[in-house]
Amino acid sequence: MNLRPKIIGITGGVSSGKSTIARMLSSLGAECIDADEMCHKLLFTKNIKDMVVEKFGSKILDSYDKIDRSRLAEIVFQDKTYLNTLCDILHPVVIDQIKSKINEIEKTCRKKAIVIDAALLEESELSLICDFIIFVNTIKGNRLNRCKISRNWTEGELEKREQFQMCLEDKKKKADYIIDNNSNVDNTFGQVNKFWQYYIDEN
Repeated sequence: MNLRPKIIGITGGVSSGKSTIARMLSSLGAECIDADEMCHKLLFTKNIKDMVVEKFGSKILDSYDKIDRSRLAEIVFQDKTYLNTLCDILHPVVIDQIKSKINEIEKTCRKKAIVIDAALLEESELSLICDFIIFVNTIKGNRLNRCKISRNWTEGELEKREQFQMCLEDKKKKADYIIDNNSNVDNTFGQVNKFWQYYIDEN
């Protein structure tokens, strides 16, 4: 009898390496669902785009009449009310898409595990459908460096973003497993592989 795939949620601070952990789990045989990518794609659909523009105005559009995510981010990360408004538009659709994708994978029984890579895993209550929550523990200095290199963020941007998320200590307390991502790639993968062998492959 085929067992239902385990659902793994990944949480942690901004630029902690959540997507890296998701890719590592994918390399071991998991199916990865990228919630943030789903959100980005939704901004290009007419229905969602129209709702977002209605709420935030045409100033968020670029010269091609597409939503400029950097302009939108400047607005929503200034005020919690604005962020909540955007989440109210996007999250119900994304959650439905994620649940639909999970059902599809479960029906085919093609994977042992499903990974949900979502920045707001706890805040959107997606954690409630997970069998395991992995917290990616990365010190602030490393996360700041990654933000500057990969996102070209200026000083203070990380703190500004994180003030709108659940406290990292609270996220860590809610987790079932902690991956320390402060060393090299091999060290991190070793921890991910250990989790996989113990919790996923044993089934």
